[in-house]
Amino acid sequence: MHAFDRLLWRRCLGLACLLALMVAGVAAATDEPGSTLGARLSRLAAFLPAVGVIAQALVLAQCRERGELGALAALGVSPPRQVLGAIAAGLTLGGAAVALVLLPHSDVRSLFPVVNGGSSFVAVGDALRDPVSGIVFLPDGSLAFGAATEPALSARAPGRGAALGFVAPLACATAFWGAAPLGALPRLGAAAVCFVLSVVVLHAVAAGRLSPALLWVGAAPLAAQAILAFRRARV
Repeated sequence: MHAFDRLLWRRCLGLACLLALMVAGVAAATDEPGSTLGARLSRLAAFLPAVGVIAQALVLAQCRERGELGALAALGVSPPRQVLGAIAAGLTLGGAAVALVLLPHSDVRSLFPVVNGGSSFVAVGDALRDPVSGIVFLPDGSLAFGAATEPALSARAPGRGAALGFVAPLACATAFWGAAPLGALPRLGAAAVCFVLSVVVLHAVAAGRLSPALLWVGAAPLAAQAILAFRRARV
């Protein structure tokens, strides 16, 4: 990496860190009262790739206005090589997102929206018993507390490996996609498709309808668009 690459890396990473602090502050201020630090860390990990894309877009737009990228193009530098520093910053931020997921204190269950249904009481003699909580309603109206015989839905949510399978491909794809030469409308279209796919896949995996091995699907539109954009720019 030459001097411009390092400068671009510092610009993108510095702005991304500032935006990440803002996102963390807003999330902490608007989260529900019962939200834990572990849940906030995992949500921040999922937001970091998007933060990196915003930082890349702002810094690269400034570079184009200054003519820095145009000067590199006039020297025969390929489009991916021109934005190598921005890509490196995106990958660095992606590494931070993966590290957050791997932290022991990170609660990755918050990435998978498992709906906890109401209590399902079963008749045991004259009493009603909830197998999830172990609570027993006795005939006289009093309560007794026994051992749970079934795990809660939240306890059956996908684990850290599944979260890593979602965050890592997304972080890698956005590092290149955010630096790719794309117009506003194609970029917004791919972002919308990625968002919808990610939400559907996360819900499907949480409900047990889809294998966690397919969590990379959410990042596929961004990766495909980035590859096509860089190939067209070379022509």
